[in-house]
Amino acid sequence: MRNRFLISAKLSILCLIMGSVQGFAQLTSINFDYLTVDEAPKEPIGFVGTGVSIHHPSLPIYGGIRLNNAAVGIRAGYYTFGYHAGARLSLTDQWFFHPRLMYTTGGGAESNDGSGWFITPAATLDRRFGDYTLGMGAQYSYVSTGVITGSSAYFSLNKQIDFKQKGLKPFHTQLFTNTVYSSLNERNSNIGFIGVGGRSFQNRTYQSVYLTAAVTDLGGYMDVYGGYGLWEQFGAWRFLTEMNFGTGGGGRAPAGGGLLYGAGGEVQYHHNQFFMGGSAGVLKSFDGPFYFSFIGLHLGTDFNFTSTQNEIGYAPMDLSIENGVRTYLGEDGFSNLGIAFRLYRKGMVQLRGESYWAFTDGRGAYAEGLFGLRLQPNIWFVETQVGAGAGGGINLWGAAALAFVNAGFEIPVNDYWDITGRGIYNVYSSQAFPTYGWQLGMTFNIPFNTQF
Repeated sequence: MRNRFLISAKLSILCLIMGSVQGFAQLTSINFDYLTVDEAPKEPIGFVGTGVSIHHPSLPIYGGIRLNNAAVGIRAGYYTFGYHAGARLSLTDQWFFHPRLMYTTGGGAESNDGSGWFITPAATLDRRFGDYTLGMGAQYSYVSTGVITGSSAYFSLNKQIDFKQKGLKPFHTQLFTNTVYSSLNERNSNIGFIGVGGRSFQNRTYQSVYLTAAVTDLGGYMDVYGGYGLWEQFGAWRFLTEMNFGTGGGGRAPAGGGLLYGAGGEVQYHHNQFFMGGSAGVLKSFDGPFYFSFIGLHLGTDFNFTSTQNEIGYAPMDLSIENGVRTYLGEDGFSNLGIAFRLYRKGMVQLRGESYWAFTDGRGAYAEGLFGLRLQPNIWFVETQVGAGAGGGINLWGAAALAFVNAGFEIPVNDYWDITGRGIYNVYSSQAFPTYGWQLGMTFNIPFNTQF
């Protein structure tokens, strides 16, 4: 218990330190990478990593969040979430030396993940191509059990966005809840999923990303996938169609190495900056028999990324992302890293999408997805959270329903970030689960503008 508290406290302090950089940075990058890690005596696991980084305004350093997901091998459904930090050191105008350190936690797919923490130092030689950099180098990875460990080649691709750049084209984006139901699938059963998603729109095309987890028969299953599609607007109605590609697995789904492909469509109704959408589609594994068709319901918010004429470039308005450490107390307690998105705000009322990943006490494969409804008249708030959790020896193969009632605070430090904390009370769980907990984190206010 003492060690769990100390680890949680240290990670919370790290989050707060990173916030001082976030508050003033206008340079952001989107990161993709690939590495392999040996799992003796099994075959290597190939991981695809996706991250978002915030760069220091004057120093060549950055920090951010990331997600690793298994794509090659036999561990479909092995996911980790966490943080990374690094430096881009100029050698010439076009070449950079790029060391970095990645700390994530998670597991799944019956792997030897232990408590779940996954640490990776890496270095690459990067070549700039406009706003992109391509890197090649090496990495070493170590998972908490020591069974999954080793070095390999390391490849990275980074897209840079400078919010102080004059003439930067506006972004039109969406964030939304993702509630999905499948009755036609490989398991011949009814499966429910919950999650969050986002889209970025151009003239008549868009890119999307989705994160969902099973909450019924396929407990422990999770997928992360993206899409590229076309859209048309007719008054308050928007029609979308897209092709999808990503990874998924867990919950004993026969998904091979984890790669998925599929297609889908959606009809949305818009009111001011809010929308409701109904979707349908199908996802299929590349090298396994697993598939499922689905219908979905989305509730979300539109954001315009619009430039201002002042020196800060973009004005933060409404969107926020919270990074935090969530600890459940008691004999069966454990700690989690997690992230929460504020998807909707109207006066004192907020709708939130949240996900947490265990990193202590041998619970490495445990993850939970929650929807939160918060009432916040000032710095103090009360909230309810409902969702499901599975993995790590908890709620195996049949994700348990969870319901919490919390009370806490959110203290503004400046226009860009807040310190937040809360006490947690488990009012209902369909299987045994700790009753009390606490959470400490930091909320980042992201520079979007909701005015059209």
